[in-house]
Amino acid sequence: METRYETSPINEVRRADGAFKKIRVQDGQLLVCHGCCCGRVEKGFPALPLDEFKRQWKARGIRRRFHLTISGCLGPCSLANVVLILFHGSSVWLHSIVSEQDVTEIFDYIERMLVARRYLEPPPSLAERQFQRHLVESTGKLHCEIEEMPQTSHAADTSLRELCLSGN
Repeated sequence: METRYETSPINEVRRADGAFKKIRVQDGQLLVCHGCCCGRVEKGFPALPLDEFKRQWKARGIRRRFHLTISGCLGPCSLANVVLILFHGSSVWLHSIVSEQDVTEIFDYIERMLVARRYLEPPPSLAERQFQRHLVESTGKLHCEIEEMPQTSHAADTSLRELCLSGN
Protein backbone atom coordinates (compact mmCIF):
# COMPACT_ATOMS: atom_id res chain seq x y z
CA MET A 1 0.00 0.00 0.00
CA GLU A 2 1.41 3.38 -0.99
CA THR A 3 1.49 5.95 1.77
CA ARG A 4 0.20 9.48 1.22
CA TYR A 5 2.79 10.90 3.61
CA GLU A 6 6.51 11.36 3.37
CA THR A 7 8.55 8.93 5.41
CA SER A 8 9.89 10.55 8.55
CA PRO A 9 13.64 11.04 9.00
CA ILE A 10 15.98 8.48 10.50
CA ASN A 11 18.37 9.45 13.29
CA GLU A 12 21.29 7.47 14.59
CA VAL A 13 21.39 7.25 18.38
CA ARG A 14 24.19 5.94 20.54
CA ARG A 15 22.96 3.54 23.23
CA ALA A 16 24.47 3.32 26.72
CA ASP A 17 26.45 0.23 25.61
CA GLY A 18 28.09 2.31 22.84
CA ALA A 19 26.22 0.69 19.94
CA PHE A 20 24.65 3.01 17.37
CA LYS A 21 21.06 2.30 16.39
CA LYS A 22 18.86 3.94 13.79
CA ILE A 23 15.46 5.20 14.92
CA ARG A 24 12.63 6.81 13.03
CA VAL A 25 11.72 10.32 14.21
CA GLN A 26 7.95 10.63 14.07
CA ASP A 27 5.48 13.51 14.07
CA GLY A 28 3.55 12.06 16.95
CA GLN A 29 2.04 9.21 18.85
CA LEU A 30 -1.44 8.09 19.85
CA LEU A 31 -1.63 6.32 23.20
CA VAL A 32 -4.84 4.41 23.88
CA CYS A 33 -5.46 3.49 27.50
CA HIS A 34 -6.30 -0.15 28.07
CA GLY A 35 -5.33 -0.40 31.70
CA CYS A 36 -7.32 -1.09 34.82
CA CYS A 37 -10.58 0.61 33.77
CA CYS A 38 -10.70 1.77 30.16
CA GLY A 39 -12.67 -0.71 28.06
CA ARG A 40 -13.23 -3.03 31.02
CA VAL A 41 -16.93 -3.79 30.59
CA GLU A 42 -16.75 -6.43 33.32
CA LYS A 43 -16.05 -3.54 35.74
CA GLY A 44 -18.95 -1.47 34.43
CA PHE A 45 -16.95 0.75 32.06
CA PRO A 46 -17.92 1.28 28.41
CA ALA A 47 -16.32 -0.85 25.70
CA LEU A 48 -13.23 0.52 23.95
CA PRO A 49 -12.98 0.14 20.15
CA LEU A 50 -9.37 -1.20 20.23
CA ASP A 51 -9.62 -3.18 17.01
CA GLU A 52 -10.86 -0.07 15.19
CA PHE A 53 -7.83 1.94 16.38
CA LYS A 54 -5.52 -0.75 14.98
CA ARG A 55 -7.49 -1.15 11.75
CA GLN A 56 -7.59 2.56 10.92
CA TRP A 57 -3.95 3.14 11.87
CA LYS A 58 -2.88 0.45 9.41
CA ALA A 59 -5.41 1.35 6.69
CA ARG A 60 -4.49 5.05 6.66
CA GLY A 61 -0.80 4.35 6.01
CA ILE A 62 0.49 6.71 8.71
CA ARG A 63 2.67 4.17 10.50
CA ARG A 64 5.94 5.79 9.43
CA ARG A 65 4.79 9.22 10.64
CA PHE A 66 2.59 8.52 13.65
CA HIS A 67 2.95 5.72 16.20
CA LEU A 68 0.04 3.86 17.84
CA THR A 69 0.54 2.49 21.34
CA ILE A 70 -2.02 0.48 23.29
CA SER A 71 -0.92 1.27 26.83
CA GLY A 72 -1.56 0.42 30.42
CA CYS A 73 -3.38 2.90 32.65
CA LEU A 74 -3.03 6.53 31.60
CA GLY A 75 -5.57 7.76 34.17
CA PRO A 76 -7.76 9.43 35.22
CA CYS A 77 -9.89 6.34 35.59
CA SER A 78 -13.06 8.27 36.45
CA LEU A 79 -13.23 9.57 32.87
CA ALA A 80 -12.73 6.16 31.22
CA ASN A 81 -11.66 5.38 27.67
CA VAL A 82 -8.87 7.94 27.63
CA VAL A 83 -6.49 8.61 24.75
CA LEU A 84 -3.47 10.87 24.54
CA ILE A 85 -2.40 12.42 21.24
CA LEU A 86 1.17 13.74 21.13
CA PHE A 87 2.00 15.88 18.10
CA HIS A 88 5.11 18.03 17.60
CA GLY A 89 5.49 18.46 21.36
CA SER A 90 1.85 19.29 22.11
CA SER A 91 -0.51 16.96 23.93
CA VAL A 92 -4.26 16.45 23.61
CA TRP A 93 -6.07 14.36 26.22
CA LEU A 94 -9.50 12.99 25.30
CA HIS A 95 -12.01 10.97 27.30
CA SER A 96 -15.13 8.89 26.60
CA ILE A 97 -13.89 7.37 23.33
CA VAL A 98 -16.47 4.61 22.82
CA SER A 99 -17.37 4.27 19.13
CA GLU A 100 -15.85 3.60 15.73
CA GLN A 101 -16.97 7.13 14.78
CA ASP A 102 -14.90 8.51 17.67
CA VAL A 103 -11.87 6.66 16.32
CA THR A 104 -12.52 8.01 12.82
CA GLU A 105 -12.69 11.57 14.17
CA ILE A 106 -9.41 11.08 16.04
CA PHE A 107 -7.58 9.77 12.96
CA ASP A 108 -9.12 12.46 10.73
CA TYR A 109 -7.76 15.05 13.18
CA ILE A 110 -4.32 13.41 13.20
CA GLU A 111 -4.26 13.35 9.39
CA ARG A 112 -5.18 17.05 9.23
CA MET A 113 -2.15 17.79 11.41
CA LEU A 114 0.09 15.57 9.29
CA VAL A 115 -1.01 17.41 6.13
CA ALA A 116 -0.60 20.83 7.80
CA ARG A 117 2.76 19.73 9.25
CA ARG A 118 1.91 21.48 12.51
CA TYR A 119 -0.22 21.16 15.63
CA LEU A 120 -3.87 22.15 15.17
CA GLU A 121 -6.55 22.60 17.81
CA PRO A 122 -8.99 19.66 17.98
CA PRO A 123 -12.23 19.98 16.00
CA PRO A 124 -15.40 20.75 18.01
CA SER A 125 -16.48 17.10 18.05
CA LEU A 126 -13.30 16.19 19.94
CA ALA A 127 -12.80 19.46 21.83
CA GLU A 128 -15.91 18.77 23.89
CA ARG A 129 -14.14 15.68 25.27
CA GLN A 130 -10.75 17.30 25.74
CA PHE A 131 -9.37 17.77 29.26
CA GLN A 132 -6.22 19.20 30.79
CA ARG A 133 -4.16 16.51 32.50
CA HIS A 134 -0.97 18.34 33.46
CA LEU A 135 0.01 21.76 34.70
CA VAL A 136 1.24 24.12 31.98
CA GLU A 137 3.17 27.36 32.21
CA SER A 138 2.48 29.46 29.18
CA THR A 139 0.83 32.82 28.65
CA GLY A 140 -2.33 32.58 26.62
CA LYS A 141 -2.72 28.84 27.14
CA LEU A 142 -4.70 26.97 29.74
CA HIS A 143 -3.25 26.96 33.21
CA CYS A 144 -4.32 24.96 36.20
CA GLU A 145 -4.58 25.86 39.85
CA ILE A 146 -4.43 23.28 42.58
CA GLU A 147 -7.26 23.20 45.10
CA GLU A 148 -7.32 21.00 48.18
CA MET A 149 -10.37 18.74 48.21
CA PRO A 150 -12.01 17.38 51.35
CA GLN A 151 -11.32 13.75 52.09
CA THR A 152 -13.73 11.36 50.35
CA SER A 153 -14.41 7.68 50.70
CA HIS A 154 -12.17 7.12 47.65
CA ALA A 155 -9.08 8.79 49.09
CA ALA A 156 -7.17 8.01 52.25
CA ASP A 157 -5.69 11.52 52.43
CA THR A 158 -6.74 14.95 51.27
CA SER A 159 -6.54 14.83 47.50
CA LEU A 160 -5.75 17.52 44.96
CA ARG A 161 -7.95 18.61 42.12
CA GLU A 162 -6.88 20.58 39.08
CA LEU A 163 -9.08 23.48 38.08
CA CYS A 164 -8.28 24.52 34.55
CA LEU A 165 -9.01 28.12 33.84
CA SER A 166 -8.76 30.32 30.79
CA GLY A 167 -5.45 32.14 30.50
CA ASN A 168 -7.26 35.50 30.12
